[in-house]
Amino acid sequence: MASLSQPHLSIKLLSGTSNAEVTATVNVSLTQFELNLVKNLGLKFKLRCQLRGADSGFNGADDDLFTYTGKSILAGGTSTFKATMSRNTLDEDWVGDDEVYARFTLQSAEPIFPLVLTTDSPIITGSF
Repeated sequence: MASLSQPHLSIKLLSGTSNAEVTATVNVSLTQFELNLVKNLGLKFKLRCQLRGADSGFNGADDDLFTYTGKSILAGGTSTFKATMSRNTLDEDWVGDDEVYARFTLQSAEPIFPLVLTTDSPIITGSF
């Protein structure tokens, strides 16, 4: 079965601006059987990445902060999502530090081959 590994998130604050460069990466592995289905039958996989704010207790459930454009996956390897955004996008808590992570979801586009995998990057804590 396909797998997602080595999820990573980096946030680089751009000096002199109110922006941040946010990069999320994950390694996608497909089995030989899945690769053959992609090659010979046109099976399609879609990889999505969403930035989320980690919350609990008084702050409620995790917040959706930003969604990158999804990518079609035709083979294994490292996939990178990169965007420059306002630091306000990452400012997910009313008070205190913010906790941000990337959630990666790999999904088959074909109902005859149902697959949904999800993994999260480690949380980055900071004052955005």
